[in-house]
Amino acid sequence: MSGEGLHILLECRRRGEALRAMGYTFDEVADMFSVCHDVSPLRLYRYAYGLTAAEAAARYNDLDPAGTAALRESRLYEFEHWPQRGMRPIARTIALFAHVYRTTARRLVGDQVYASYSVRDRDLIDRTDHRSSHATQRSSGVPAALPGHATMGQEVEAARPAAPVPGFKDCAALLRALTAEEADVKRRDLLFELALALGGAPALVLLRHLSPPEKDRLATAIRSSTRVDVATVELIEKLTARCRRLDDEFGPAKVLPVVEGQRNLVADLLHRESLLPALRDRLIRAYAELSQLAGWLHHDLLDHPGARRRYQEGLAAAHQIRDPTLIAYLHTCLANMSRFQGRIGEALDHIYAAQGWARQSPSTLLRSVHAVDLARILAADGSARDSEHALVQSRHLAERPRTEADPSYLYWWTAAGVERHTAGCMVAWGRPDDAIRTAERALSAGMRKPARGRTLLEYAEALIDKREIAAATDKIREAVHITVSHSSGRLADTVRQTRARLQPWAGNKHVRTLDEELHSLGITTSRPV
Repeated sequence: MSGEGLHILLECRRRGEALRAMGYTFDEVADMFSVCHDVSPLRLYRYAYGLTAAEAAARYNDLDPAGTAALRESRLYEFEHWPQRGMRPIARTIALFAHVYRTTARRLVGDQVYASYSVRDRDLIDRTDHRSSHATQRSSGVPAALPGHATMGQEVEAARPAAPVPGFKDCAALLRALTAEEADVKRRDLLFELALALGGAPALVLLRHLSPPEKDRLATAIRSSTRVDVATVELIEKLTARCRRLDDEFGPAKVLPVVEGQRNLVADLLHRESLLPALRDRLIRAYAELSQLAGWLHHDLLDHPGARRRYQEGLAAAHQIRDPTLIAYLHTCLANMSRFQGRIGEALDHIYAAQGWARQSPSTLLRSVHAVDLARILAADGSARDSEHALVQSRHLAERPRTEADPSYLYWWTAAGVERHTAGCMVAWGRPDDAIRTAERALSAGMRKPARGRTLLEYAEALIDKREIAAATDKIREAVHITVSHSSGRLADTVRQTRARLQPWAGNKHVRTLDEELHSLGITTSRPV
């Protein structure tokens, strides 16, 4: 075997073992390898099993029922090179290789080769199926479902999630990306291993921010059961912080698999008995923060049961380490989701639960975030005076200098954010002129894509209240452009809700033009049930 051929085989062997460990079948592994290896199906299956030509030939000879097979390594190469060169294997040979690779004979020949066989030979190929001899194959490529949530009193270890297995398309995209971007085989293998552990191809964006020693340390943490040290925990915290910023850039659809993968890694680390108490608390905090972020991403994708489950798991972990700031933040997130769903009573329950914990928190920034969400919920409940008082309090707290007590996961919160939410409250209070002025001030400052989109839609609501239809459709259109570049389901849903308020003017030329644009972008004008 040539040096290059040996390197390819060893690379495929390592990748195949990693994919098999995640539950993928040999058929699926062979399909993934076809993305980056332009070879015959016979060779793809040998790569999937990690066999040399001599080993594959030996298995073939051992399976010949007549005991007369004498397949040589050189002849196998000729079969694998067909039809570009070499020679075509007879149908009986293909059927025997299907037994060797425990698959169907039809999967071992391409369409061009299959068409070259006689009707009788094609019938043999069609009938030969040895997949049932492989008892551990999965019935499909669909990953196992994630488990239910943990209750408050459960240990984090009891809520250890199932590994979020990347789907077939994502694994194929990962192989394609690594083949194109990374020439060094060892680094490519390391990135493949790390990306699989962290959710697939989207994790490559996260891994690019790590230095080579950090990648090696992360790989060691994934592979071994040795003691977790401070540097490993710091690396986990760095990755968690980076995941939050990835959501700003790429949206929840791409980031969620990465967050779930990292969350699973932290749960695995928490299962190790050699953790020192201080490091265990830091890892539990990382698990709680990742659960909160996963809940936020599920909510942004309109998966509210999934969001609630992750938030509750985060609460269980935060209670375990008695972190009032994180507990208050998780209750605030649950309140925000309930408000979005129109469950104002439930939102009030969570926001007042958060209030008690926020009073125990040393973070003024957390209390500002809580106060602004309290203002939004009170506005939706019709309590304008109390809502306005909460906004004043939130602005006052947000203007204070940050301290070490303010958690890094609130990096995005500033006094400008209070301005944005004030515009939304003013719409609910029935003060559209004030809402328009406030929204204009908020939009003049920098903010994240989804926040800007929601502010534009609140601006549009105020314009609709004033019956300025042309201007309102312009603001909705601006928000739509953000929607198509960010996977926020909540933002798209709010576009639908805002458009629904224009229904009395459905015949207006500006509204008709907006509807045509929404339709062209695949955004329906009715809210899904």
